[in-house]
Amino acid sequence: MSAREYPADRLTEESRQFALGVGFALRTTLAGMAALFVAMWLQIDTPRWAIWTVFIVSPPVRGNALRKTAARLAGTFIGCIVGVTAVGLFPQDRVGFYGLLSLWLGACAYWATLRQGYVSYAASLAAFTSAVVSAGVSAAPQAVWQTAMDRGCATVLGILFALFASNLAATTDDVPGDLAKHVCALAIDLLDWSVKQLQAGNPTEPKDAPLTAKILALDESCNNSLAERPALSWIKPWIRGVPTALLSLQSAVLSMRDAHSPESPATDRTAAEVLHGIADFLQSGVALELPALSRQTDSLRELLKLQREQAPEMREIIHALLHLLRSLQALLTFEPPDPSTPLYPPPRFAARPHAATINMIRAIVGVGAGFIIWDLTAWPQGPVFMVIIAVVIVVLVNLEDPVVAVVGGVLGSTIGGVIALGLKYLLLVGLNDPVNLILALFPFLFIGAWIETRGKIAPLAVVFTIGLLYVTEPSNPQSYDFAHDLNTLMAIEAGVAFTSVVFLAIGTPKKGAERIAQLLMRMRRLRGSVLLARTDEQRMGWETQMYEELQRLQEATRDPVYRRHGVNLLLSGLKLSKTGPSVCEPAAN
Repeated sequence: MSAREYPADRLTEESRQFALGVGFALRTTLAGMAALFVAMWLQIDTPRWAIWTVFIVSPPVRGNALRKTAARLAGTFIGCIVGVTAVGLFPQDRVGFYGLLSLWLGACAYWATLRQGYVSYAASLAAFTSAVVSAGVSAAPQAVWQTAMDRGCATVLGILFALFASNLAATTDDVPGDLAKHVCALAIDLLDWSVKQLQAGNPTEPKDAPLTAKILALDESCNNSLAERPALSWIKPWIRGVPTALLSLQSAVLSMRDAHSPESPATDRTAAEVLHGIADFLQSGVALELPALSRQTDSLRELLKLQREQAPEMREIIHALLHLLRSLQALLTFEPPDPSTPLYPPPRFAARPHAATINMIRAIVGVGAGFIIWDLTAWPQGPVFMVIIAVVIVVLVNLEDPVVAVVGGVLGSTIGGVIALGLKYLLLVGLNDPVNLILALFPFLFIGAWIETRGKIAPLAVVFTIGLLYVTEPSNPQSYDFAHDLNTLMAIEAGVAFTSVVFLAIGTPKKGAERIAQLLMRMRRLRGSVLLARTDEQRMGWETQMYEELQRLQEATRDPVYRRHGVNLLLSGLKLSKTGPSVCEPAAN
């Protein structure tokens, strides 16, 4: 066992993650409180939208704050325009209005599912804003412009405070250095795993790819760094290609581990020595010094010349390591490496038109059916019911199994609403002051923000915050109507529960063995498509898509048998694809 694997190191990592979660919760809560206070000071009619926006748009991962803010503002602006236009086209015609709104939210849900990154982000926020602006005012078209201005201003205020909170997280301006350290830490873990896989006499190591999720997530970190430091565009291909290089290295190690030939033991030993040496180098204090990087790169290139007639997996490992080291060198110098260094393409994530279509149908049916329920019951809190449906549908479109999250949301909204009722009628009713309101909300909002950092239960925090703020309903002056607030809580819970019914009725997610079989079938179909990959770049794009499906399989099951089956599908596809020379071979000097 190496020094990197001691339990104390794992405890340190857990402590670091806990500290990051607490820091995010503190920043987000303070920003939300400040947004609420300023909104109340400006006499905005619905100041809760400001603080709610802070919690909705602040993901627990920092990065690329300016570009995210631009996407948020664009989504808010588009949402306001759509809301005002919908009311203007159908004044006092709720059927026509909600028909158009359901189609709009369906389109937003479609693009939020189909696209990656900021297009998805802006589409979600546009849907959220249009529902917030227009719900409840379709019968009063004269008020829609004022409502759009009021709620739009509150939303923009929350976006700006969310930007401020994100910038508070910055501890250094060394964006390239931070990215280089992140890449080094991930590479060390991957190289340690690789050495274990290739060690002789270690057959108990499971045939799995445990670092797939972290490697794929590195693509977002690279994109954030490129946006935060535009000068990195000079070396963009080398930065964007790092995740693909690491995935290729992982595949080569898995292939080498199971290769059976007279040369296999010697090749495995050589590969293990190389991987162990690079891991030690990256962990040393000289890993980010240019002379040391140059020496390591020269050593790998000399080794590549000796291995040119050896196993292709060994060459692939050296190619990936060369790209890794040259990328670190490029981050330090802002200069592209020489042309003889192998270049890897950026990861290519699979588009999911079927899932996007399902989410579009869910949004249209959910909003349309929700309106029918509101219209038949003449529910006074129908607008709240409709807003919750719209928000929950669009927020959850990118989850593989949103039903569990929505059902958990019922619990979160109930807890948040009950706490809000207790605060409002047991404490705040006798201390009717904005400062007291902020002090009373702070600990519960802090807990909600911290839950956002807890992975799978993060959606629970969103609806917890919604229930807390919607029922508390901070305003100028604070009003106290118990029947109204209880009705609001019922509308929130009904909206969340109704959305879960919609998701169950349309495109019901597979569970258990059915889910595993579905993922394995998708991997088999994708494996067949590798025969269409004519270039090495296409093959590597295919490989990253296979890893994306493998990641979903790893999330669905911990059974090593199924995980090994997924890895075998990946490796068998790679064998089918390797019928010609690799374009990643270094060019001649």
